Formats: sequence, C-alpha cells, structure tokens
Amino acid sequence: MDDPLLAAPMPVLDWVSEATACITRHEHGLLRLEAVAPDILRLRFAPNGRFAAPRPWSPVLDLAPAGLSVREEDGQLWIGTERLSARINLSSGVLAFTTPEGQVFAEDLCAPGWREVSLEETRLQHLPDTELPPGEARIGVGVRKRMAPDEGYFGFGQRDGRLDRRHRRLTHWTVDRVVPGHGLGEDNLYQAQPTFMAVRPGLAWGLLLNSTWFSGFDVGREYEDVLTLFTLGGELDYYIFAGPTPAAVVEQLTRLTGRPLLPPLWALGFHQSRWSYGTDRDVRALAEGFRQRTIPLDAIHLDIDYMDGYRVFTWDHERFPEPAATVAALQALGIRTVTIVDPGVKHDLGAGYGVAEAGVAGEYFLRRADGELFSGWVWPDESLFPDFCSERTRHWWGDLHGSLIEIGVDGIWCDMNEPSIVDRPYREPGVTEYPVPLAVCQGDEGEALHAETHNLYGHLMARATWEGLERLRPERRPWVLTRSAFVGTQCWAASWMGDNSARWEDLETSLPQLASLGLCGAPHVGVDIGGFYGHSFGELYGRWIELGAFYPFMRVHAHCDSRPQEPWSFGPDIEAIARQAIELRYRLLPYFYTLAHRAHRDGEPWWRPLLFDFPDQADLYAIEDQIMIGPQMMIAPIRAHGLKRRLVERPPGCWYDFRSGARLDAGPGPLVMDAPLGAMPILVRGGSILTLGNVRQSTAEPLSELMLEIYPDDAAEGTWTLIEDDGESFAYQDGALAETDARIAPLSQGAVFTLAARRGDYQPAPRSLILRLHLPEAPAGLTLDETPVEDWRWDAELQAAEVRIVDDGQAHCLAPG
Repeated sequence: MDDPLLAAPMPVLDWVSEATACITRHEHGLLRLEAVAPDILRLRFAPNGRFAAPRPWSPVLDLAPAGLSVREEDGQLWIGTERLSARINLSSGVLAFTTPEGQVFAEDLCAPGWREVSLEETRLQHLPDTELPPGEARIGVGVRKRMAPDEGYFGFGQRDGRLDRRHRRLTHWTVDRVVPGHGLGEDNLYQAQPTFMAVRPGLAWGLLLNSTWFSGFDVGREYEDVLTLFTLGGELDYYIFAGPTPAAVVEQLTRLTGRPLLPPLWALGFHQSRWSYGTDRDVRALAEGFRQRTIPLDAIHLDIDYMDGYRVFTWDHERFPEPAATVAALQALGIRTVTIVDPGVKHDLGAGYGVAEAGVAGEYFLRRADGELFSGWVWPDESLFPDFCSERTRHWWGDLHGSLIEIGVDGIWCDMNEPSIVDRPYREPGVTEYPVPLAVCQGDEGEALHAETHNLYGHLMARATWEGLERLRPERRPWVLTRSAFVGTQCWAASWMGDNSARWEDLETSLPQLASLGLCGAPHVGVDIGGFYGHSFGELYGRWIELGAFYPFMRVHAHCDSRPQEPWSFGPDIEAIARQAIELRYRLLPYFYTLAHRAHRDGEPWWRPLLFDFPDQADLYAIEDQIMIGPQMMIAPIRAHGLKRRLVERPPGCWYDFRSGARLDAGPGPLVMDAPLGAMPILVRGGSILTLGNVRQSTAEPLSELMLEIYPDDAAEGTWTLIEDDGESFAYQDGALAETDARIAPLSQGAVFTLAARRGDYQPAPRSLILRLHLPEAPAGLTLDETPVEDWRWDAELQAAEVRIVDDGQAHCLAPG
C-alpha cells in the first residue's frame, strides 16, 4: 500500500483513566493506552470503537500491568509510568512517547488513519484470491511517525539486505521462495516478525506491531524521515519498549512474547544434512565416515525420503527396514537423529493411512467456507492441512510424534510450513503456488479467517510439535527446528533461513540476517552452510564452515541435485579446514552453552551486531561484516573469493587476537589483519574470561578439561559467570545448575584473577582446570591462593601464563608477580 492512511485531526472528545490504562474517545474511534509493564506501553486504536477480542493462540503473553498516572495540562494529556510516558495533543490526537529524561521518540506526525484496502494494493504474491474477504480484513489502519535523523532502524525479522533497514518498505507475509535461492530484492520470506528497534546515541527503543494480519513498515522509503506503520484487520495495535539500550529492548520484547527456549546441549553441536540421505545404509556410512575421520558430529538430519511416499509419520520399509536399529546405531556413536515433518498430510483415505483418516474423523483439517476439506499439492501429492489455530488439533498433532519418539528420534524438523502448497503434482509442468484461501475459517470455534492467521501457521506448528514432545518425553528438553516462524516462535523452536544458494552473496547475507533475528528475540538461528541450491566449491565451503562454527545453529545442508557437502567432499585440504572449524566449535561449547542460558533468561542474542554492545558509537551502526559472539568475542569473516586479509574496525577498548593470544596494538583506527583460508580474524575483548573445553567427537562425551582463557583489560575489571547443567533435562529449573563466577582485575591493578566457589546443585564430571592468563610479558612468578606455583609455564607464542589444577569447584585466586 503506497498510502494506507486517511489521516485527519482527531480531537479528544473525552477521556477516562483506569488503574493501568487510559481511554480517549474521538469522533471516529477509541484509543486505549495501557501500561502492560513499567517499561512497556500498549496502544490500540479502533476506528469502529470496538477492540478485537483476545485470541487464544496469540504469541503475546499476559504480564502484570503497571500503575499509570494521567494528567491533563496545557492542551496535552500526559500518561505514563516511572519508566515511560506518552503525551496526546487534545486538539489533534497526535501522540508522542518520552523517556524519564524528557527525550521524545516515536512521535506521531498525524493521528491514526484508516481506509478500505484492495488485495491488489498489498502487492502480495502467491495468493489464490481476487479480493480480500469482506469486513475487517479490508480495513487498513496505520499511523506515521517522525524518524530522528541520527536513528538507525534494525530488526524487522528474516530479511535479506542491509542491517539498517532505513529507506526500505517491509511487509509481513510468510511465503516459500520456490525459485532457487532468494536475493537482496526479496521482501517477504519464510518468517514474519513485525518488530524493530531504533538506536541513536543515548537511546534505543523498540516497537512490536501486534498484528498477525498482513502488515508492514515503510521505513523512510516513500517519505524520507517518516516511519509508517500499517496493518489490515481494522485495528492499530502496537507495543512500545522503553529501552534505553538494545539489550533492554530485546529483554522487554522477549518478556512480552516469551523467552527463548534452552536447547539441549547436543543441539549446539555440529549437524550434517542433505536432501536426502535416502537409505539406512547411507546414514550409517555417513556416521561412520565422521567417526573414522575424527570429525565431531552430534546430529544427522533425515529429509523427506525416509517416509513411505512422503506420508508424514511413516517410514519407507525398503529404504529404512529397521529404523529403530538405525537410530540406535547412531546413538551408539554419540549421534542424534532429526527427522523432517511437513504439515501436508497425504489425502489417502480408505487405504489404511491412519493419520489422514484420524484427521478427517477428528475434524482437524482446514475446510473451505462451504465446509469441504481444503486440499492442495505438496510432496505426497494431494494433501490435507491441519488447523493449528485449534488447540484440539495441536494436541492431536503433537501426539502423532509418539511414533518417532518410540523409535528414538531426538529432534523434529518442521518444514514447508508457511504453508507451502502448489496447484498440481510437482512432477507435472506449470506448477504454481496455491495458498490457503484467505476466507478459510480457523480455530476451535472458527473464530478467525486465514487472512488473520496465515503468518502464524509455522509458529503454531512448531508450538504443537514442542508441546507434543514435552508430553511424550517429559524427562528431556524437546528440540524443534522450523522454517516458518513469527514473533514468539523462539519459545518453541530454532530456525534456519530456508533455501539459500551456494554463492558468496548468501554467505555475506547471513551476517546481517541472523543479527536481525537476534534483535527480534530469536537467538537460535543459522543458515545452510555451503548453500542449499547449486554446487558449492572448496574455497566457499571452507570460508562458510569457518564462519558457521559461530552460528547459533550449525548445519550443513544441500539440495539433492547439488554436489555432496560432507566435510571431506572437497579434498584433504578443505577437510582439514572443516575439521579445525568444527573442533573449534566444540572447544567453545562451554561459552556457547552459557550464552544459550543467558538468552533463555533475558533474550540476549549471542550472534549480534556491534551496535548491540556499543550503542553509543554511531559510526559502528552500519558495520554488518563484523559480528559480536556474546559480549566477549568478535569475528570478522571473509566474504569474497581470493581474499587473504581484511580491514577490521575496532570498537572502543582493549582487544586481543584469539589465535595468537597477543594483545593488539592499542593505536587508533582499524587494523589490517591476515586471514588465510581457515583462519578468519577472531578478536577477544579486554576483560573477557572465555570458557573453553577439550575437543570431543560429540557432546555425549563429558568434558575432561575446562580452560579459562583470561584477557585483562587495561583499566576496567572483567567478570563472567559460567553456567552448566546436565544438558538434557529440565532439572535446571529446579536448581540443578552449576554457576561459577570469575573476575579479572585490570592490568593497572595487577591482573589478579579470582574464581568463586561453584554454586548450585549440578555437579560436573571430574575434570582438570586450566587457567591461562594473557599478559604483555612473562611474570616473575605466579601465586595460587597466596602460595607460589612451581609448575606453571609461560607460553611465549600465546603470551600467556598457564596453570593446571583439578577442578574442585572451590574458590581460587591467581596472581602474577
């Protein structure tokens, strides 16, 4: 929609204050401003004067509301909490938000507007309808806001293109990009996250457009420095997050939409996949290939060819005659099995296919407006599709995974869940998209149109799957991977970015794409390493896997027509690089698993742009080819053919080279760093205490040693808390955790390192503890707990003093001198 608004002055006729909300009445419509928390305000505007009823499948959680103060003064209505305020001009209806310090942000340029919208105006692709359903589906509502000239706009979900989304028009409608690969010009992809944060020096704030309908943002494209929010559905509904830092915005967003899941430890290991490892012999040979080559591996993914005619929840008994034995054989090697499950259920009634027959009998499938079953074509040919807005359906679907759990399957991969549907069998020419009609009713009471729920299809499938796995196997944390997602899916699943291609451009795109999702509250994300479509090649694969070792979700995946992409597929030199990258991944798992716990507690992403940790450095906002890995590490990947060195911008502070261990020159300006294939630049922030483990062939092996790499800052103290648990169960929720605080004094105060006694009910397996203290020069000696250490050593190459002790969980103090 180029102009979704019919905006005009909207004077306040009267207003009423409640304990946690203020409602203003206008000539056309009601506006409600509610304090859902001290630092989160919700604005709703209904032109027809009626607010939409709550939806049972809404991804937004109920929070304990905050008290709200309201006063009228000088023609303004002031509404707010101690953390966040809004003011409404009584004569125009224009609204602006302010911080406690008086900074104005998210300021309206006009009162909200609305008008009837045609389907053609949305510019949506892949639609079977010629018009929008009658009623609220045709009413577009929106508002225009002033964009501060020094603000960057980040997030907006799964996108290609630049990290800062200013000067773009972005809409939200989940689609399957069936043309091989997706490029920088695409708008909608597999996921929809209508949320963003705006960052300027001194202030970060966020906004969630609480609409599952088709919606969008014009971020200064049509009118420079004007942000336009618009949505179908007849109501404007959004949340404002007070910030004032990027970390605070993500915490507020995930407090409202749900904290990210805590994955089992094995899910953070290396995953190998292909469409398809088509027989049990292929799968077993693959697993043995990894073990014979001593390349760590935690999971193998089975694509659609393991099924009987692509019927979900079945096995092809010729390809996989004994699936339980195959899964057990992998488990004996410390390798988990992940099976793909699509939502399309083969329309195979009367032939003994119980899933289809039970789905029809239980009325779990989508039906057209005339009551007939809706069907379309996917891999099994004509298929039926569950109504995941129905709680009954979600429970039924979740329980269907029992057949896979009984065999020993460890994780579920939800695919094709935008949903992706075509108009005829794939083998026939002229296949085109055939989406669910917008007028199909969904929900237990048929309360919503598909026009409202389309964006939630993959989200609710992931939720149904996670909840089913939790019921079926309550002693273990479920792990679900999904292609389609919405805001809130982080509670139920990890995700990957869909069908990319074996191109340098796709490697490069992954950097801002995954960073954007982290800012939207989804930390557990990755892309298909090596590229899904097309033939990868040695240099690209080597660069991608050294980068992918830092993705929150690390998986190699490829199309059935693509060249093989196992680590040994490109010759011994690339195999050695891949092994080295994967081994580094496993060494870093204690750090990564702590980052996963931090994300679970407050939403903090582990893959994040520089602006997250340095929001007051405006010159860093545009940098998207350097990524912070948690608060302590920064990577600078190579993104093009033939490069052997690159420029690396240094944020403020002291930095170390992870590979050499040396402190980098403290002079001003960027560095030129060598980056031979297999050795992209990795930097560590001064004040960091990195926790590393020994290389394992899978996480099924316990850690035998824990290494603390200690990097003192020049002037600032550094702290870190290592978080551990059994990696599998929910016992951590009842205190079965091990948390170990560590502290390093700055160099100016002697670089004394202190380790607190481990606390919590979880006891790690016996292991050695290596303390490696990086210093500008070798110390005269070391004391441990005020006793001189005799058997310490100085590693001149790494510029570090090293001490090895037994990890007894007690407090220790290491001091040079």
